[in-house]
Amino acid sequence: MLDLSETHDELREEESELQKKLIESEEICRSIQDNLMVNSQLPAKNINFKETLTTAENRSDAEPMDITYTCYLTSGRPFILGAGQALLTFEEERVARSVIAKKRHSLEGIDGGRNVEALQPQLDKSVKFEVRMDISRKKLKISNLPEDIPEETLKDKVELTFYKSSIGGAEIEEVEYDRNDNTAYVTYLQNGVAQRVLKSPWHQFMAGEVTCEVEVMPCVNIELNKLQMFSAASPRSVLLTGIKNVDEEEDDVQDLIQIHFQKESNGGGEVESTEFCQDKRKTLIFEEDLK
Repeated sequence: MLDLSETHDELREEESELQKKLIESEEICRSIQDNLMVNSQLPAKNINFKETLTTAENRSDAEPMDITYTCYLTSGRPFILGAGQALLTFEEERVARSVIAKKRHSLEGIDGGRNVEALQPQLDKSVKFEVRMDISRKKLKISNLPEDIPEETLKDKVELTFYKSSIGGAEIEEVEYDRNDNTAYVTYLQNGVAQRVLKSPWHQFMAGEVTCEVEVMPCVNIELNKLQMFSAASPRSVLLTGIKNVDEEEDDVQDLIQIHFQKESNGGGEVESTEFCQDKRKTLIFEEDLK
């Protein structure tokens, strides 16, 4: 009974030590995860139903479930605001249409009164396209392999290395080798194995007397789809011209313009943004209007 009691106490102490180590390891893990987190503010986007998600339960075949990212890019020339011009963007399209329809406006407070002309800003043609990126969960790209080794020998050594469970590997379906790029491609039988192996980007590789570090990268396929060209328009914006050679400071003129067009009595309404260029040209970027 005394021996068992001593053994029990020792086990309790060992359990306590292991518990402390577990807590420390969890804290280190949380710290690493926090460092790897990326906080990125994504733009708002309207979402429409397109298709049904294919899951493992309702798939009719054994297609690989890759990790897929899709984004849409819009490219166009920036809008150049010339000297003596201002750009107003209203919250409502009807206000912009009304201001343009009236065409001529008298701005009080600028040189005792300045007549300006309201126009629709002319934007250059823009290009919009879809970028689709597929990251394979079954396939890996391996580079920095040793040279001057027979291809079949090298493929066998790659399979032996990346089959090991110690690095997260599993049964391999195929090993391909590109002699021109000195790059090998490993395809596993199961989904998700590639992500386990990729937890470490470098792995030790041995082939006979040669020992080196090889780099492991995901297999990524990038496609450009749905290319569209269109004439961009900003229905809530108004271009004002004829404000050259004013005595007031640029910021003061900008404020006076916004105050004038905020008033309903002047045919205006709520203004979202105002830009005025006194002598040097300004470059303005228009973003996709989701309203």
